[in-house]
Amino acid sequence: MENQTTPPGQVRAHVFISGNVKGVGFRLATWDKANQWGIGGWVEELPDGRVEAVFEGSKELVEAIINWCYRGSPDAVVKNVTVAYEEPEGLTEFIIRRSREPVVYQKVAIANTKTINVLFFVHGLMLSDNPTPEEKQYDILWEPVKKFYNLEERIDEIVRVNWGQYLDETDEPRPDEKINKAEKFILDQLNFDRLRQKPSANNIVLQDLQSDITFQPWWRFLVKPLRETLLLRGFGDAVYYVGEDGKIAVQLAVYRQVLKVLEKYRSPIEKDIESEELNIKVRLHAIGTSLGSTVINDFLHGLFSNTGYRIRSNPEEAKEPTIVTSKVLEDEKQKTVERYQFWRIAAQKKRLELGSVVTMASQLPVLLLRSQRVVDTFANGETLPADEIGIPRDSKEIIWKIFYDIDDLLAFPVRPLFGEYPGIQDIQVDVGDGLKAHTSYWGNEKIHEHVAELLNRRVVS
Repeated sequence: MENQTTPPGQVRAHVFISGNVKGVGFRLATWDKANQWGIGGWVEELPDGRVEAVFEGSKELVEAIINWCYRGSPDAVVKNVTVAYEEPEGLTEFIIRRSREPVVYQKVAIANTKTINVLFFVHGLMLSDNPTPEEKQYDILWEPVKKFYNLEERIDEIVRVNWGQYLDETDEPRPDEKINKAEKFILDQLNFDRLRQKPSANNIVLQDLQSDITFQPWWRFLVKPLRETLLLRGFGDAVYYVGEDGKIAVQLAVYRQVLKVLEKYRSPIEKDIESEELNIKVRLHAIGTSLGSTVINDFLHGLFSNTGYRIRSNPEEAKEPTIVTSKVLEDEKQKTVERYQFWRIAAQKKRLELGSVVTMASQLPVLLLRSQRVVDTFANGETLPADEIGIPRDSKEIIWKIFYDIDDLLAFPVRPLFGEYPGIQDIQVDVGDGLKAHTSYWGNEKIHEHVAELLNRRVVS
């Protein structure tokens, strides 16, 4: 191993990993990851079953591999990671040590951090006449996924978000809970068969169009369900969200449900921030489909945008979020906004981080155009910085997986709009034909395997 003069900005971390980490390929996986990222140091197994490692490199890369140690090799189950920062020796090569070698170091700081993994689901366009709790839809994916890699025990909290559907849980539906009923009313009123059957002075069918519908071109049978289901009912959700009142109502509904679960971890994190300790942090994992992908993007952008490279390099662009700009839910907004503001601070203080994102059947490329800044960016031939939604610029592993079926009229790839980020991956899948191409992502076995693999890598104990 080579010792050299330590380059500026280099750090050294002495790490001990405990749990089921012996005999599961942890050392080899660590060696592979360190060499892939250009980190110097060494790794070895200890007689008591722990793994010991030293990492030297840039602060960002050392922190990244420490975070990776919370997961380790695929078969490992990490229980605890202890970190001591030392003076760097200038190590540039990374090796596996086969025998115990005494190491003398001066401990500077120790962190023994517990990570809370919170997984939340957000549904999208609602195409059903009979709204049901989204738990049934979410569990089509979660039930098989949780059986992989012991994920059921490794996820601390699960939030099954419901919005846009009134489930008779309160006396008065929230504003967002009325959209499904409004769409159904429109669909009933504008049903073409109904209009043909009830002609009037203000409802005329021209003579040459009154032939039996069974003799009309085949594409009428294709266009009719697409128009009535995807446009009048489904895409109505997106139009509602694009409008200011709809955006506020949906965001307050979704954010409130996620933040309510996070609230139980707020007190210890506040104490850590005050004492400048790092005993606990929260790692978010999000899975969403259709319009839910855009809601997730907006949620993460509001939390992490002021920690991104663009904001750091242009402080004047660091603005407070304005998720409430009208009197919609005036009485309820303060608690949600106050909680949201706290978790923005937690993200700045590295107590909140993005674990993983899965989006399916996303219209995000179109709905990103709501922002003039995004329009200007694309018009200039530029791409968006993914660190604004919590994906580090130097990430060397996949954090966001995007699934789309090219036969799905409302699904698009996303990655090229964020440039060449290694942390983002587009995946084309075949989930079904017709309307099934937009509604069958949750039950696709290939997607289950990808989601399980992503969570296994990104869930930290």
